[in-house]
Amino acid sequence: MTDLSPALESTLRGWFDAHPVVSPSVNYGVFDRDGVIFQHGVGEHRFDGRTPQLDTVYRIASMSKSFEMALVLVLRDRGLLSLDDRVSAHVPEFSDPVDDAGVELPVTIHMLMSNSSGLPEDNGWADHELALSREDFLAVVGRGLHFADLPGSGYQYSNIGFWLLGVIVENVSGLPFADFSRQTLLDPLGLDDTRYDAARYGDDHDLALGFGTFDEGATWFDRPFVGTGIGGCAASMFSTITDIARWSAWLSSAFDPSNTDDALLSRASRREMQRIHTFAPSPSDFPDVQRLEGSGYGLGLVVEQDVRFGSIVQHAGGLPGWSSNMRWHAASGLGVVVFANTNGVRPGIAAAGILRAVLEELDVPARPVALWPSTVDAAVAVEAAVDAGTLAAAAALFSPNLLSDVSAEVRDGRLAKAVAEVGGLTESRAPLADRLAWTTAGAYLAWTLPGMTGTLELRMEMTPTTPAMIQRLDIEVQKPVTGLSPVTRHYLPTL
Repeated sequence: MTDLSPALESTLRGWFDAHPVVSPSVNYGVFDRDGVIFQHGVGEHRFDGRTPQLDTVYRIASMSKSFEMALVLVLRDRGLLSLDDRVSAHVPEFSDPVDDAGVELPVTIHMLMSNSSGLPEDNGWADHELALSREDFLAVVGRGLHFADLPGSGYQYSNIGFWLLGVIVENVSGLPFADFSRQTLLDPLGLDDTRYDAARYGDDHDLALGFGTFDEGATWFDRPFVGTGIGGCAASMFSTITDIARWSAWLSSAFDPSNTDDALLSRASRREMQRIHTFAPSPSDFPDVQRLEGSGYGLGLVVEQDVRFGSIVQHAGGLPGWSSNMRWHAASGLGVVVFANTNGVRPGIAAAGILRAVLEELDVPARPVALWPSTVDAAVAVEAAVDAGTLAAAAALFSPNLLSDVSAEVRDGRLAKAVAEVGGLTESRAPLADRLAWTTAGAYLAWTLPGMTGTLELRMEMTPTTPAMIQRLDIEVQKPVTGLSPVTRHYLPTL
C-alpha cells in the first residue's frame, strides 16, 4: 500500500480550508489498488454533530454510469449483444431519427454508451424524472425523441441514452437492472455498501442526507432522495469511499501488466471503457484545463490526457442535494473520491487538485513501458559503436532505409562533432538501465551517454519486423527540455 508523507497528509486534511466549498459536509479519500490510503471528513452529513467517516454512505448520482457500462460490456462479452446493434433491435419502442430526405439514421448501442447518439443534453429534466417507471418511460420513447445532432457526429451528454441502455440490459439479461448489477458486479466485487435505493440500507448504515441552499449556506433545507425508477441505472447509486476505491481499483487494474483477472469482465473490456470514444472539450473554467492535451468520453467514464501524467479517468455525479467525483491515474491506480451532500459544488476541481498533489509527491510516471528485448540489444550495440567512433560497427542492425536517408559518412561526421561538443565521452558510466530517459512504446528508446562537459542523447526506433531492425537513429547533444515533449509526459522505459 502506498505511503503518503506526513506533510502531504497535513495538506490534504486542510484541503477544504484552503479551497472552501459551500456544503454541509465533504468526505474525501485517496486510494491505490490495495485500498484507501487517506480519508478525511469535514462538516456534518446529517446536522447531528457527526463528521463523515470512511463508511458514511453518499449518493453518487452519475458516477453510476460506469457500473452500467460495465454491465453492457458483460452482456457483449457473453455474446448476447453487439455494440454495433441498433437500439431499435432491442427496444422496439425506439425510433431512429430520419434526415431531410426521410432516410433513417441508425442509432447504435455504442453511440448511447459514448454519448454520441445525437440525443441532446437533458440534465435539468432528467434529474427530476429518475423515479419514472419503465412503462411510462417507454411510453415517452414511443411518442418519439428529438435529436439535436446526427447520430455518431459528436458529443452531447444524454441521460435518456443511458436509460435506454438500462432497458436493453433488462431485456437481454431477463432481470431487473438492480438485481443483475448486484449479482454480476456488486456482490462478486465485495461492494457491500453500494446500492441503488436508500431503502436498502438498514439502521446500521451511516447514511448522509441531502441538502440545498439559496443563500450560500446561511440556511439549509432538506433535499429528499429522488426516487429510483428507470433512471436508477444511470444515476441512483449510493456508495462509500471504500467501495468506490475498490471499484476504481478494479477498473484501473486492467492496465496493470501483472494482472490476469478476466473473471467478471475482461481486462480488454475494462480498458475499452477507459479510452476516449467521443471527443469532448474540457470546461474552459476548469483549473487543470491548461494541463490537458485533450479529453473525451469513454464508456461511462471521462478520459483526460494530462501533459505530465498521461491518462486520467474520472466521472462526476450531481443531483439535487448531491455532488461527487471519482478519478484515478490509469497506469498507477492512484485515485481520489470526493463526496458532498449538496449540489453544485464541483467536487471534480478538488479531486483533480488532490490527485495532482499525490502524483507529484510520488513522482509517478505517466505510464511504464516495457522495452522490447531487441530494442535493448540494439541500444547496447549502438552504444558500443559510438564508443568505437563509427556507426558502421552496428550496421548489421540497420534497416535499409537508415543509411539511405543519411549516409554512414555523414552520420559519423555528426557523431564526431557531437562527441567533441561534450568534451569526449567518459570512460566510466552508469549501467544502461540507469540512463534510460524516455520512451513512447516498446520499440522506441531515448537514453543518455555522459561526456566530460555535457551529455549525449540517443534516440532510436525499431521496425515491427522479425528480426526488428533500427529504422531511426538520432544522436545529439542533450538540450534543456522546453514546451511539450515526451519527457514532459514522463513515459518511463523499463527493461
